[in-house]
Amino acid sequence: MPLTVLLPLVVFGIGGIVVLIRLMRPTPVLAIDGEDSARRIWNHRNHETPAEKLLINPAHSHALIETGAGPGILWAFGADPVTRLLNHPFDCQETRHGLRIVTHDFTAPAIDIPLPQDLRAGWLDILKGPAT
Repeated sequence: MPLTVLLPLVVFGIGGIVVLIRLMRPTPVLAIDGEDSARRIWNHRNHETPAEKLLINPAHSHALIETGAGPGILWAFGADPVTRLLNHPFDCQETRHGLRIVTHDFTAPAIDIPLPQDLRAGWLDILKGPAT
C-alpha cells in the first residue's frame, strides 16, 4: 500500500478512535460525593495516617485532608482517586482559578485545585500550617 494512502488511514483512524471514546465516555469521572466518601477513600489508601478533618472543593474534584502527619490532598484522576500526603516541602500558589500545589515530585509535579476566592484562605491556612 502506498504511503500516501497508509498515512491518512492511520492518522484519521487514530483520531476517529479518540473521538469515539470521548463521545462514549465509558467511565465517568470520579466525583467526591461528600465527607464520608472522601474519608473512606483516604483511609483505605492511607490507613497509617487516618483523616481527622477534611474540606471538599465546590467542584467535588479535590479534598484537603488534615491528618496527624500533616495535610494531605485527595483528587480525581479520571475515574480513579489519587491521594498524596504533603509531608515533604511543597509550594502553594494562588492562581486565577484557585490554588496550585507544587510538590517538587515528578509523579505529581503540580496539583491545580479549582476554588472560589472566598474559600482559598481557609485552604491556605491548613496547607501552610501553624505560623511559627
